Amino acid sequence: MRAKLKKIKGVLFDFDGTVVSIHIDFRGIKDTIVRKAAEAGLSVPGKSRPILELLDYIGKNNRDNGATKDFISSMERHLVGEELKGAGKALPLKGSISLMESLRKKGFKTGIVTRNCRQAVCMVSRRHKVPYDVLLTRDDVLKVKPCREHLMDAASSLGLKKEEIILIGDHPMDIKCARVFGCLSCAILSGNIKRADFEAEGADFIFDSIEEAGYLFGIKPVRAGKLPNSLLEYLLKTYIKNDASVVEGPGIGRDCAVFETRGNLLFAKTDPVTLVGEDTGQYLVNVNVNDMAAMGGIPKWFLCSLLFPRGITFDMIEEVFCQVCSHCKKYSINWVGGHTEVSSGVKKTVACGFLAGFEGKGKNKKLKPVRKGDRVFLVKEAGIEAASIMAREKMEVLKREFPENILSRLVNSVNRPGIGVLREARLLWENFGVKVMHDPTEGGISTALYEVSLRCGTGLMIDKKKIMFYPHVERLSSLFGLNPYGIISSGCLLGIIPEEEGPGLRDFMRKRRIKCSLIGEAVDREGVYLRDGENVSPFPVFERDEITRL
Repeated sequence: MRAKLKKIKGVLFDFDGTVVSIHIDFRGIKDTIVRKAAEAGLSVPGKSRPILELLDYIGKNNRDNGATKDFISSMERHLVGEELKGAGKALPLKGSISLMESLRKKGFKTGIVTRNCRQAVCMVSRRHKVPYDVLLTRDDVLKVKPCREHLMDAASSLGLKKEEIILIGDHPMDIKCARVFGCLSCAILSGNIKRADFEAEGADFIFDSIEEAGYLFGIKPVRAGKLPNSLLEYLLKTYIKNDASVVEGPGIGRDCAVFETRGNLLFAKTDPVTLVGEDTGQYLVNVNVNDMAAMGGIPKWFLCSLLFPRGITFDMIEEVFCQVCSHCKKYSINWVGGHTEVSSGVKKTVACGFLAGFEGKGKNKKLKPVRKGDRVFLVKEAGIEAASIMAREKMEVLKREFPENILSRLVNSVNRPGIGVLREARLLWENFGVKVMHDPTEGGISTALYEVSLRCGTGLMIDKKKIMFYPHVERLSSLFGLNPYGIISSGCLLGIIPEEEGPGLRDFMRKRRIKCSLIGEAVDREGVYLRDGENVSPFPVFERDEITRL
């Protein structure tokens, strides 16, 4: 088993691109080496190898004579000159120095392991007061990254074992080095390297910036809302081990578990309700039902734990029971047990449900891979849930903006059109070749799209004009300074179907008076993008649901 984060005592950093900005023209240096080697009549392997490995190849695969040695020495001097030139421009990346300082204050040992030369690194470190306990450049070791010996020497210098080390870097070479050494690794997306490249090397964590690495050491607190995907994925990979009976285990973008018992598939899902003050029972049943429906399951058995705060009255408790009962009846679900208590440990009602069910018609055990051109669909409108929350929480303010009948409709949106999607999901599974389906909840359609992209390993191009929002949601969001793309959206479904089924899906849903839009397609580039006419930009990302800012 790989090392666990709680064992970490030392943090090693790559330097250029991780701690400080890069100003070295690596491509230009390689071009010079290859060109001058050809002029000297030396054998070269091309430009695919990194600079140090390129020079090593030339030295080993040409005559061992003075000319070859002079060439290698000349190119090494050229490399150092370019590194020193880059060092003169290098600046600390946002948050890097403060992270290293905070680590040392918390008792972690820190080090820098880099393929750069010592002279250049020391120049930048002295100028910007970069804190570290050990520095190992290429001049200090016999073998550099990605060879494991570079990390072995660093760990030895710190007096630590490999399971007590984590390496933070911005290149797959760093991740490979950590993997062969046997320590944890953290990738930073600070350059042109794609997330998929880090995933292919087996990175334990992938963050957009080095500041986010503070999550790993208790320096940066986790914000309210969904756990960041990189942290959740690490926990799932590290602590959850299942046998062959599990068909679908926990994972990013997977809404519920699927497992097999005596030849039959059993679906299971658990989800809490914490954001709402009213309709707790209704939300509790629906969020669990929606997740199971999105995975192709039919809900059958329900348990829940209900924790009520001190001062609650019995009529309020009964109202929650009434709602759970009503919605279980609506979906033909057996409410088979759970737990209820009044607890001094909670400030408001906390409800957690567990739902079990069986395989629905049309659900395939193994879904087909997503291909370029497959269509992304949205069934029902985004923001139904948010509309009700905003109308309830800000009723007095909104009375100045909307007529009473519209406000009443917004408040009631959780009932009509409703936040349940079981019927719509069953129609989709039973009549189309669904490749993946997901119901947007916290983080809205943005989080759902990114989770679908991550789960399927494909990029998504979304057409801004095709996204459907529940009436007045965009205006409500604007009034309160919220972005509708990141607002809680139970009550709609996102998914991907084969390209050729797109027109049929739209017509099928419209005949049943179900709103449906083909909002985009799968593309062969990583990430999720928003197309607005001729302009294309990354789809907005939200650390927490926009509704929490209300």
